[in-house]
Amino acid sequence: MAPASENILLVAAESAQRESLRALLQGAGHDVTPVDTAENAVWIVRGGEPGPLVILDDGLPDAALRSLLTSLQAPSTADKPRVLLLARGDSAEHALWLDRGVDDVIRVPWDDQELLARVRAQFRQKRALGEMERRVRNAEESYQVSQTAFQALAVTEKMTRDAFSRERILKFGVGALLGLALVIAGIFFAFSRKTEKESRRAYTLISQLEHSVQSEQQLLDSARRLRKDPANADMLQQKEQLQQQTADLRKKLSAPDGADVTELRHQLDEATNRLTKLEGSSQEAESVIRDYAPSVCLLHVSVAFNEKDTGKRLRYGGINSDGSPLKDSDGNTVYTRRPGP
Repeated sequence: MAPASENILLVAAESAQRESLRALLQGAGHDVTPVDTAENAVWIVRGGEPGPLVILDDGLPDAALRSLLTSLQAPSTADKPRVLLLARGDSAEHALWLDRGVDDVIRVPWDDQELLARVRAQFRQKRALGEMERRVRNAEESYQVSQTAFQALAVTEKMTRDAFSRERILKFGVGALLGLALVIAGIFFAFSRKTEKESRRAYTLISQLEHSVQSEQQLLDSARRLRKDPANADMLQQKEQLQQQTADLRKKLSAPDGADVTELRHQLDEATNRLTKLEGSSQEAESVIRDYAPSVCLLHVSVAFNEKDTGKRLRYGGINSDGSPLKDSDGNTVYTRRPGP
């Protein structure tokens, strides 16, 4: 038996002809569906697939044959069944039917072997057309897949370019940040050196001020001792007596009562000289303080410094014989850290 895909729709008006063809085709191993009118064939075509081959008899009405040929048309070449026409006319009429869509024409009466050969040729052409359309479909699908792959490759390439571009931007940004960090580090280092020099200068100035404060304190103590000295108390009494004597002598000179004016002037000069010497001696400490007071501030301030990293208290490394802090070979004050926190 032939496969189900090689069914034949046989349309013939004469019953004897239809039965002889059915017997011939079935004897060759084909499945045959015989119908007697074109209208019945149209119903079969509209209801489902008519099979890969349709055999028509031109004994049917011409209009019915044309309507059936129109119904057999399909969008796809592989889906359109092959049409074999049994024709009785001349060659011109055969050519007309070929132009109307018939695939092959065989003259009536026919030779059975030729008819079967024509039927096998139509099946081969049908299979060839189906295979060709399948390959075309596969080629179109492959083309679509390749287009999709090409688009995906283009997108991937674009993403790769964007990634490289972002990588370059990132590298440039990191380099700029590193450069900025180096500049900031250089500025911080320079500022630290400057701050360190200023700190050393401040330490030196503080030590000088402490020494000056000690000197001023010594002067004040000396002035207090001079005022509390008993010898200085006698000098004050002598000063008061000389001031009183000088005043009396000036009164006598302003209103002489017959005394010797020359003698009075001589006594006044001596008293004035002695008074001047006493005032110079008693005000010696005060004059020293007045001379030094404009140059220093007589404020006693205690200042302590802690090391920044450890927080320990800093001390002078030592004191020279003149009371000033010890210094290294570069002239910088030597400091030590106080033990403990």
